[in-house]
Amino acid sequence: MNAFRRVGLSLGQFPSGPRGTIADVRGVRVGHRTLIAGGGPDAVRTGVTAVVPPGDPYAAPLPAGAFVLHGHGKAAGLWQVYHLGELETPVLVTNTLAVPRCADALITWTLARHPQARSVNPAVLECNDGRLSAIETRPVTESDALAALEAASDEVAEGCVGAGTGVVAFGLKSGIGTASRVAEPFAVGVLALPNMGQREDLRFPPGPAPLLLGGKEDRWSGATPSPPIAEGEQGSLVVVLATDAPLLPEQLSRLARRAALGAGRAGAPATAGSGDFFLAFSVAWRIPRGQDRVQVEFVADRSPATDGLYRAAAEATEEAILSALLAATPLVGRDGVTPPDLSGS
Repeated sequence: MNAFRRVGLSLGQFPSGPRGTIADVRGVRVGHRTLIAGGGPDAVRTGVTAVVPPGDPYAAPLPAGAFVLHGHGKAAGLWQVYHLGELETPVLVTNTLAVPRCADALITWTLARHPQARSVNPAVLECNDGRLSAIETRPVTESDALAALEAASDEVAEGCVGAGTGVVAFGLKSGIGTASRVAEPFAVGVLALPNMGQREDLRFPPGPAPLLLGGKEDRWSGATPSPPIAEGEQGSLVVVLATDAPLLPEQLSRLARRAALGAGRAGAPATAGSGDFFLAFSVAWRIPRGQDRVQVEFVADRSPATDGLYRAAAEATEEAILSALLAATPLVGRDGVTPPDLSGS
């Protein structure tokens, strides 16, 4: 179970899947490469997280859609997802200045399997971890990204791992978060990387959360405050959704938009300097390369199933963001900055 469930919290109408992670969508795996080195101004606190769909995404791309709530970001590959509705590589999540190297890694990964390929659309999303990590030293290499891909499994680690190593959200240490929902007969899974918002933006659901949060107030007040976000770098949010519902690309884009509702419920402010990216894909059917026709029975737009999927996407996104905060552990960043955290460590 994710960190949110492990502390006894719940939200929403739909049940969580058995793992409580994006891996509740069949065949989806996640891998991390975490980089922690040095201290002072040159401290490295960063990494790469890979979301790997089942099968061969280049030979038979998955239907996919996307939504950009605010576009101050450096994502790669979204235009082809928008226009063709296809995902033909795994999704890598990393820091802002590592996007090109992660794109290289996805091209290398694909060419190793398809040496005849002459065009590859790598999907890379990012958040800026420069408050805690010397992002300008560009420590992430192509080998690191390939290692994240090779490490992918159905056991999804949360918190200060991979791309979540150096991020801060709502003035707290953040990280990778994940969650799932079962909207019978389908599953929706989410992986989130929250790196945005101020303390007053954060919203937990009703229940034991106020007590849990209230017990941290003294620790927060005594902690070294995180540096303010620089002008034009006002935080970002990455959300990757997977589902086993047979949806068309445009339906998946609408699913991604509903995930933004969940982000808003958690407190994501979508400020003028933020990059808020949502990417959704389905494992239920494929678009075999070079094939002219695909026969699939799709979920109707005006159906109870669609309503359930929309709600599931919002609920799982809200939970994944909060789980990222609860899973994060203490971390000393560049120049000794140590954001407060909710781990209780």
